[in-house]
Parts: sequence; C-alpha cells; structure tokens
Amino acid sequence: MEIPEKYLRAFKNKYGEDANIEELKKIYEKALITPGEDVGVIAAQSIGEASTQLTLRTKHTAGLTIINTTTGLPRLIEIFDAKKDISTPFMDVYLKPEFAKSKQKATELADSIIEVKIGDLVSSYDISMKRKAIELLFDKDALKTYGITLRTVLSKLEKMKLPVHMEDNKIVITDKTADNVKKLIKLRSKLTETNLSGIPHISRAILNRDKEGNFWIKTVGTNLEAILKLDDVDQTRTISNDIIEVSKVLGIEAARNLIVSEVYNTLQSVGLKVDLRHIFVISDAMCMDGTVKGIGRYGLSGETESVFARAAFEIPLKHIVEAGLYHETDKFDYVANNIMSNQVIPVGTGSIKLIVKKDGTEDKGKTKGKDKE
Repeated sequence: MEIPEKYLRAFKNKYGEDANIEELKKIYEKALITPGEDVGVIAAQSIGEASTQLTLRTKHTAGLTIINTTTGLPRLIEIFDAKKDISTPFMDVYLKPEFAKSKQKATELADSIIEVKIGDLVSSYDISMKRKAIELLFDKDALKTYGITLRTVLSKLEKMKLPVHMEDNKIVITDKTADNVKKLIKLRSKLTETNLSGIPHISRAILNRDKEGNFWIKTVGTNLEAILKLDDVDQTRTISNDIIEVSKVLGIEAARNLIVSEVYNTLQSVGLKVDLRHIFVISDAMCMDGTVKGIGRYGLSGETESVFARAAFEIPLKHIVEAGLYHETDKFDYVANNIMSNQVIPVGTGSIKLIVKKDGTEDKGKTKGKDKE
C-alpha cells in the first residue's frame, strides 16, 4: 500500500530520515476505513455505551485527594455540551526547566498566584443606613498571614472614588447616593470581591512533585491567560481543563487536543477503553468551524440542515412546526431522517449510487453471446 508523500515527509521530519517506514505503514493501514463506513454512528455508540458505565458522582483525582474534581458522566456532559462555566475548573502549572527542581521557587510561585480578596480578610461588617456607610472590620491574623496591611487595602478602595477612611482596625466606606439598604448590600458585595493580590479566579494552589523530582502546581480555579504571562511558568506545558478558555487563549487546535485528552482520561480513569479514533471523530466535529460547539440543541444537533434529524434529537414538534411555517426542505442525506421515513440510510451499501446506461457502447451481439455463456 502506497503512503501519501505528505505523511512520509511528516514522519521523517519528526523521527529522522532513518525512521522505520514499516511502522508508519502499520499506523496508516490501521487509520484507513472502508468507504461508506458510518464512522459517526460507530463513534457515538462506542462512547455512549462506555459512558453509561461511568460513576455518576464527583470523586477525587488520584494522588490529589485534597482537590475534588468532576469526573465520570458529569465531566463528559461538560465536555460534549461545551459548557462555558464548568463545575471544577483547574490548571496544571509547570515551571521552566531551570526552576522546576527548586521547591522554594515553586512555593513562591504558588503563594503569589493565589487570589486574595478583601472578603478573605474581613471578620465582620456593619451597614449603617443613617450614615450611608459600610464598616469592614479586619482580622489581624488574616492580614498577617497574607502579608497585607490596612494601608494597602485603603489605597485599593480609594481607587473606587468613594469616601474612605480608616478607624482603628476597620475601614469605613461611605456612599451618599445610597438611598436604600439594597444598594449598600450590593456595594458591600462588590467591596468584598475586590482583588488585592494574586491572579483572579485562583482560589488555591497545591504544590506537587513528579517522579523526576520536578515541582508543579495544581490550582483550583483557572486563568490561563494571566498564568502564561508569568516569567517562571513553562508556557509549553501549562494547561487548563476549561476547553472554552483554552480555545480563546491557545487556539482551536489546542482545544481540540484537550477534548481528546479529557474524554480519553475520563474514560480511562474508571477502567474503560475507547479507541482514540472514535474520540477524534467527535472532537473534530465539535471544532471544525474554528469554534468549539457542543453536541446539544444549541450546537451541532441544532444546526443540522435536516428537519427530521433535528426533530429526532430534541423537541420534535417545535422543529416540525417551524419547518412547515418557514417552508424548509429535507434532502434526506442523514442517517436519522432516513430511518424515520423507512428509507435506506446513506452509509455502507446504501451510500453507493449505481447508474446503468440503457444504450451501452458494447456491441449487442457480443452482450448476447456473453449472456448465453
């Protein structure tokens, strides 16, 4: 079997001119499929069957029992629905090779990226409608732990352009425009969420060490764009488990690879093995337009041209009624709509179009002779 030249070049560029071409032939032959093979249906069935056996609860990641991560079927749903707000976002942050062996450097980085909000330092608060003010009482131990002074907090609050002053161990913020308690409560929420230090959305950072003795950091919360700007961080290895964020920061190819690895690892973590090619089919379909799209009614299934294919997925009456109102047509080139109408599906032998000429070019006498034989 002849391998296309572009694959030979890519293989030699990666493994050298003396690379074993026979190994490439095995990989190439394994990747081939029969024309008309219903790869989409097979991929859906292969992953769907395996996912029914997954655990339905959140469990601990192996070796990191202090961080709960979503696994099993809930994690697969997050991935295939391309959810923007995932339940347990985290990052694996790696240090550059020259810093990876230093525990001190890794600890300093872990401490510096944890977000500290004003609310983390406040022990109690008081709202005074008469003074139209909010009093924030600070915890001295918390201030000492995070190495933050009241002066630092005061200078941060002064940027909000509201009257602020310090009284002993508390800070008073006045808003003369507040004409009701609700507005003061809203202001208090805004104040307590104000960032003082660290990277926004990173609530925890756990130091870990691999078999080679290199330190790396697991974070609770994700902010990939800000993390990659740090000088000590290895940008080539650091990754987030938020697929939408990865697509925005690193591009659609990185998001596609993350979908593959997340689905594969989720299934493998509970002892289930699915051929990577099935996962490739789904991840490629989700990313083929340059943006990550889910497989639900607001993604791939909802955007299909076939009326009956959309109706077969969800809310059938709505799709059929709207199709009638807007004079939509269905070309019946999908599997679902052909099954619904009791027609041959366009896969396998059903995908072959045979055309027979009535007036052939061969001599009719010869044809008759052949028929007699």
